[in-house]
Amino acid sequence: MKFNSVIIKNFRNFEDISIDLTNKNVFFGMNDVGKTNFLYALRFVFDKDIRKQNFSDTDYYKKKVDVPIEIVIAIDISDTENADSQKLRAKLKGAILSEQDIVYIKVKSDYDEKEMIGVPVLYWGGNVEDLEEMKVHGTFFEIDYVFNVIYIDAYVDLYTLFKKNANKLLVNDKDRDKDILDNIRKTCDELNIQISGLSGIKAFEEKIAPEYKKFRHDDISVSVKSEIAVKGLYSNIVPYIKQDTDDSLYPTSGEGRKKLLVYAIFDLLSQDEEEKKINIFLIEEPENHLHRSMQIALSHILFLDDKYQYLFMTTHSPYVLAEMDQVNLVRIYNEDKIVSRSVLYAVPAKFKSQRKMLNRGLVEAIFADKVLLVEGPSENVLFGKVLSEINPFYEADGIYILPVGGFGFKPYYETLDALQIDNIIKTDNYLRKIKGKEEYSVLGFSRLNNYIGKKILPDTPINDSNVEAKRKLYDDNREKLDEIRVEYSLYLSRCSLEEDLDEVIHDQMIIYLPNADGNPIGYLQDAKNNHMVELAEKLTAEDCRRIYEHYNFACLKEVML
Repeated sequence: MKFNSVIIKNFRNFEDISIDLTNKNVFFGMNDVGKTNFLYALRFVFDKDIRKQNFSDTDYYKKKVDVPIEIVIAIDISDTENADSQKLRAKLKGAILSEQDIVYIKVKSDYDEKEMIGVPVLYWGGNVEDLEEMKVHGTFFEIDYVFNVIYIDAYVDLYTLFKKNANKLLVNDKDRDKDILDNIRKTCDELNIQISGLSGIKAFEEKIAPEYKKFRHDDISVSVKSEIAVKGLYSNIVPYIKQDTDDSLYPTSGEGRKKLLVYAIFDLLSQDEEEKKINIFLIEEPENHLHRSMQIALSHILFLDDKYQYLFMTTHSPYVLAEMDQVNLVRIYNEDKIVSRSVLYAVPAKFKSQRKMLNRGLVEAIFADKVLLVEGPSENVLFGKVLSEINPFYEADGIYILPVGGFGFKPYYETLDALQIDNIIKTDNYLRKIKGKEEYSVLGFSRLNNYIGKKILPDTPINDSNVEAKRKLYDDNREKLDEIRVEYSLYLSRCSLEEDLDEVIHDQMIIYLPNADGNPIGYLQDAKNNHMVELAEKLTAEDCRRIYEHYNFACLKEVML
């Protein structure tokens, strides 16, 4: 079974939106753009508890109550061997034909002006244009016998959750439990007798009867009885944490600890339903109250544990996405109305061993509005210093510098492009010696052609690899390279980072790097990151402005626009 898509019309801040789905979906964007509302749209389809509340006029887009709310979800059940596909198809019965592999589930609600509510009506079938109205059994639609929604609020309270589900979590099914419960009842009876014998109670009984008889002459007495009962067995149970090496009990006072216990409880509750129903997890901002390391640990569970096979999650945290793979990234953003872009992200096979490194870089970038992709830490250090002098708040303004660890830009820019996040690439003008020849392939040019998807720059080898040869190669093709800058946001160094920088502030580099022995380029290239940090710390505001304004580093000006 695979989720395919969802269409939402006239619901809250969604006028008309269509989003591709898969079985693991992550929704992100700025606050107040509709991430929570999106999860609520799904809940109106799958969650009977929310559905019971009906729709209010504020649930209709801009209160357009003359237009119905419509939410349509498409699910692929073509995998006939899949147990969940079988469960859904079996429940559909005549609503879908044997040759139909896509089931559509639709919620529609017309607003009743007289009753001032919109009652959700559900439909399903294999033809979106001709769906069958779903049967209702009391408050249960047929779909409620197929799906079980586990909704985890960002601010879910541990103790409320525990008490609400205590009878499910604490099931007494052992033989010895009967004897324990009998002893509890006897103890309660003894307590009730002892409480009723307290002097205060006896004094009240003696005083209240005469006062009553002032109003009515009855031959009566008043007795006060304690009624502690077993029915309140779990009413005051509270979870505690106990260290394996310590017999002391610790209240779960830490918010992070509470959050993890919440997830553990939901896991247990889902186990009770997984044989009978299909569990769907709807999770809001799981990072709340969790330290970075705990967020990464939670990411491991959410994306690798089969329990979370069907996941819809909102987040603001890159750490929660550290282990993501085969996930649909959905960026929701607000222009004149709610708009979204999505991309199915899968870790490329060649990056599987470096999955965490790839993911952590990428997931920080997807929360930005504009990303500068660079090769390594040296560029990151230098460009970060320059941009902070131009705008100390550039990161807060949505600008992010992402080192890709070499020249493997593709998995990054493909994802960013799909999500319509502006991105700029800065790479060096590489040359590589051709084996057995005194010639050098124009590797930098070839990579730009590859990124663009067509041959714009020449790929004819050249005869030398020194700085002058690189600059001549660049200058001979400068017109095309400038066009590529404008059209594709691809910036090629005239030579390399260090050589291009030397061209701008050579005299300052001689002064700032006294250990370079007059060779700042070689010094920087010898221990790239460390020596670039040394230089960056000494750069003045004027130096940074010169770099920012220079042709060699025009990528910085573009990312700031």
